[in-house]
Amino acid sequence: NEGSGRAMRAAVVSNGDLGDAEKLRKMLPPFDLVVCSDGGIRHLKALGLQPDILVGDFDSADPSLMREYTEKGIPVLRFPSDKDKTDTLIAAETAMERGADSIVLLGALGSRWDHSYGNVMILVRLAERGIDGMILHSHNRILVSDQIFVLTARPGQTVSFLPLGENVKIESTKGLRYPVHHKAMPLDDPYGISNVFTEERAEVRITSGWLMAVVADD
Repeated sequence: NEGSGRAMRAAVVSNGDLGDAEKLRKMLPPFDLVVCSDGGIRHLKALGLQPDILVGDFDSADPSLMREYTEKGIPVLRFPSDKDKTDTLIAAETAMERGADSIVLLGALGSRWDHSYGNVMILVRLAERGIDGMILHSHNRILVSDQIFVLTARPGQTVSFLPLGENVKIESTKGLRYPVHHKAMPLDDPYGISNVFTEERAEVRITSGWLMAVVADD
């Protein structure tokens, strides 16, 4: 979760939307490793990031940008287009293999809702392996947990909590306008939308199930 100690932090840059690229660029933490996933190559300059490795089947990558980076000596990991894994998952696994214990997914949301949800599923995979994961967009921060969230924001900022694929039971919350204590959050009742930070730090303890937190950065 946010607020943990210094870790090897990696960025995975995918081909979805950034939102306001200049705003997002200013939000970025420093990265020790940048893995670019296929067509995400188009976002690198807008984000001010230099890739350490390019991965994917490159069916959606700009050939001229590919040539520009490969001529700089950036290594490329190519995968067949009929693979079972998405390019973003391959990029995240590449970051894990290289020692990242904190991974930020950029360009992970967009008009393809299936891809967006699939990328949230990648956050679950990271969490299961003890890796801090987050989707960062200029207007949304998305995190998942089945144990505890520790989130930071400005008082008054909006945060939503939604169950992921199963009913969730919440033990307790702190730092939120609408507290939840020993209460279920079922799949068919999105009452966790639009809670509000009352302090700079909020905490949610989960009894069971996977919960998604979406912090609005408007």
